[in-house]
Amino acid sequence: MKQRGVTMLSLMIGMAISLIATVGLLTVYHDALQVTVHTQAHTTTDGQLASVLMRTAASTADAGYGISTPTYGTHFVVLTGANLNAGTLTGTLATVPVIAGNTANAVVWATMNGATMQCAGFYAPTIGGLEYLNPTPCTNASAWGTLAWVATPVTSQASISVIFLIAAQSCAPYGITNTQGSYLFTVQSNNSLGNPVYSQQCLLNFQ
Repeated sequence: MKQRGVTMLSLMIGMAISLIATVGLLTVYHDALQVTVHTQAHTTTDGQLASVLMRTAASTADAGYGISTPTYGTHFVVLTGANLNAGTLTGTLATVPVIAGNTANAVVWATMNGATMQCAGFYAPTIGGLEYLNPTPCTNASAWGTLAWVATPVTSQASISVIFLIAAQSCAPYGITNTQGSYLFTVQSNNSLGNPVYSQQCLLNFQ
């Protein structure tokens, strides 16, 4: 009579195959989990970046407000190679246009607050992040180097590196055609994939 059953060898082979399959599935699961975690991290960072860009550009909307004839270089300045040390801002005034590939990392603008002119701005450290230069009394924005600045971090993420651009061109906010400005201000950075992303603001008070 022939005996039927499972030999020890076939049992061990089956167990080995099962073990290999299990290890393969765990590897796939681990890789998928890593991709998910990285994707979530990148999504969060990109979302925060988009918020920073929009808020920063929108904050410049009041540049030149209350000033009879605001001009670039006097009431709105973009600085290249800027540095903020102990409340003192240094850098070089950039001429228009300030285009992509530059090192413009600070912007200062002037507005009238009642009968008092105030200056405010943004400074982007070369190590990354962004700081808001709180409003302070001034004669105009061209006095940026003599003012005692108090900075408030907007974001301290080193992965967020910001530059500023400005172009002399007719622009209108959100497609509004009956109101136009003469300067288009851009805040630019790179997303988690290294692609440039930006937010723009039409400086309506500069005619």
